Amino acid sequence: MGYLNKSHPQWLRSKFLQNIATLVSGTAIAQVAGLLFVPWITRLYGPEAFGGLGYFSSLLGFLTPLAALCYPLALVLPKRMKEARLLFDLSLKIAVGVALLLAAIFFVIKIVDREVIPFPGSYLLVPIGVFLSLWVMAYTQWAIRCGHYRLIATVTVLAALAGGVIKVVLGYLYPSAISLIAVTVAVLIFKLVVLSKNLGGLVKLTEVLSIRARHWAIAKKYLRFPVYRMPHSLMAIVSQIAPIVLLTSFYGAKYAGYFALTRTVLSAPVTLVGKAVYDASYPKISQRYNENLGNFDFILKLTGGLALISIVPLAIVFLAGGTIFSFIFGAEWERSGVYAAWMALWFAFNFSNKAIAAAVSVYNMDGFLFRNGILNMLLSLLGFFVGATYYSSDVVAVALFSLFGIFCQCLLITRVLQVVRKTESKKLSHSGM
Repeated sequence: MGYLNKSHPQWLRSKFLQNIATLVSGTAIAQVAGLLFVPWITRLYGPEAFGGLGYFSSLLGFLTPLAALCYPLALVLPKRMKEARLLFDLSLKIAVGVALLLAAIFFVIKIVDREVIPFPGSYLLVPIGVFLSLWVMAYTQWAIRCGHYRLIATVTVLAALAGGVIKVVLGYLYPSAISLIAVTVAVLIFKLVVLSKNLGGLVKLTEVLSIRARHWAIAKKYLRFPVYRMPHSLMAIVSQIAPIVLLTSFYGAKYAGYFALTRTVLSAPVTLVGKAVYDASYPKISQRYNENLGNFDFILKLTGGLALISIVPLAIVFLAGGTIFSFIFGAEWERSGVYAAWMALWFAFNFSNKAIAAAVSVYNMDGFLFRNGILNMLLSLLGFFVGATYYSSDVVAVALFSLFGIFCQCLLITRVLQVVRKTESKKLSHSGM
């Protein structure tokens, strides 16, 4: 009858909010620390060096979700610790194979066409960086599973400080793209060492290449992650790139720049607070699900609370976006503020639905998320083309691109709440028998 206990007031007001505050403060301090080094670093390194780093970072962002087929995202779900450890082990085994494959591919690319890689002589840093990023991701998910939010925040801050200092030092000695890329890899190693030391050894390096029957079994059990979550991650990347490419094609690079600035500014609170809410909600929802406790009230209240928080900034940006951007960034950036008035609507929904997103895998809705992602991408692109071709307006194109995407956000919120309520009703009826 523990399922009938649906109240969460104590942990909602204390432990849960403390976890969010810890993650938010760690990310905020790390971002501020990073920004303090930017003026110094930009004077030491040229645009070409930053271009190489940007290329490298883009490759990591694209390849890392593929490296372990998104299995690390499932680490929070298993009820038994033994099963979670096996999933962790499987993730690293896949990552090793993918890293070796990438090393071979980049070696061939280097022989065929050196110009493809803008940081010659360091092609091996890509597979190494991907593997380290995956390992850090897996350990971070394990820390989230175990509730070590302070450790995550501490590592984030220390890594930002260490990375900034090393970049400055190397800037005086060898200011190049290789230096910036090497620092990125070094920071990943630092994160890995600190996380592994505090979380303990979760895998035996001597068995990292051996795959047993139990690994195949766990891979099959969580097959929905490579089948649905991995392509969904790729679609998210495409959705990030598409408006930049389309604006450049239809109107020129200047308009893509307006969009890029708007997205950078509006994504800041989503990255800062929204991700913290997701990271704290995911294990809590999973834990309560495994213990046959209710999640509907929690998800609904948290979603509504985040929506209320977003109303005031949304209204301000919607009504005075152009004026705000002109004042802060200069008159030439007024167009970004006009974009922001419409894009803020989509970001408000994206900010509000973090508990919804956290519940997707817990309630085995990854297939629906994948289909919803396809619909979202198609509708958003349709909206852009309607605005660009029928109305011949970049503002209308951006507005429809954002507004059409909101439909899928509403669809996701509605469907997840329906499934959670239905699941709870079934468990409640079974417990009453």
